[in-house]
Amino acid sequence: MLVVGLLGGSAAAFAVTERLKLERSPIFATRVGKVVSPASGRRVPIDFRVRKADDLSVAIVDGNDHVVRALIPSHHVRPGPQQLTWNGRDDSGSPVPDGLYRPRVHLAGEHRTILLPNPIAVDTKVPHISLTRTSLEVVSPDGDAIDDYLTVFFHTSEPARAVLYANGRRVVKVKSFSAHSLKWGKRNGMPTKPGVYRLWLRSIDAAGNPGPRTPTFRVQIRYIELGRNVIRARAGGTINVRVSTDARFYYWRIGPRHGRVGNRRLSLAAGAPGRYQLVVSERGHKARALVVVSP
Repeated sequence: MLVVGLLGGSAAAFAVTERLKLERSPIFATRVGKVVSPASGRRVPIDFRVRKADDLSVAIVDGNDHVVRALIPSHHVRPGPQQLTWNGRDDSGSPVPDGLYRPRVHLAGEHRTILLPNPIAVDTKVPHISLTRTSLEVVSPDGDAIDDYLTVFFHTSEPARAVLYANGRRVVKVKSFSAHSLKWGKRNGMPTKPGVYRLWLRSIDAAGNPGPRTPTFRVQIRYIELGRNVIRARAGGTINVRVSTDARFYYWRIGPRHGRVGNRRLSLAAGAPGRYQLVVSERGHKARALVVVSP
């Protein structure tokens, strides 16, 4: 009789287990964020759908199944989506220790407690970024495919997105967490105003932790420049001035005279005594200087 009873109990337990396997879960379509940092101010999403109306409560538990945060108390919900968030803090508002946590859902009517399979990593470690090198010291984003982009090479202490700042303004944020370089040019925020710009880098990891900034480095944005603002020459002599540009050729104009050259040192006949304006240009960008021709 004892053997028969044990066999009957085992068969009943097996039948219950098989029935539970065939039953559809009362919760489906789960979507849980992977990582969060309490210091970042961000919140990780916890989304799922309830198959039937029930009294539902949700909590966050640690690896020992201890509740660290009661997200919502038991309340009645209708079938459909449930959208929650968690900021990596406990019920008192204090950050929880770094580690893995999981959302736990209790359905009173179903008499079931379900631990969602998606773990949430709490990460408060700050990423660090260091500048390796830059491709150029002078950039000319004029669209002629010569020195149009600045490439910045860097190294991060962990997978993180690099952010480039110019004169205190964010100009580039890399999409990839595994990149080791970024490009900055006219198409992604490089200013059209020539000058020297102060740059630095900062990194942000997947949890939203921002790292410290790098030391400042500089780059010059230049289209075309004349070596002097005032050029003096003798009548009948020669006007000589250095022209800084990466263009293959540029245009010049002084009084009624004009032309096109490719030499980086512009030499022109001075002409009659007087005061003139010399203008050099390339692809719409111009530089000017006053020319004083004395007798």
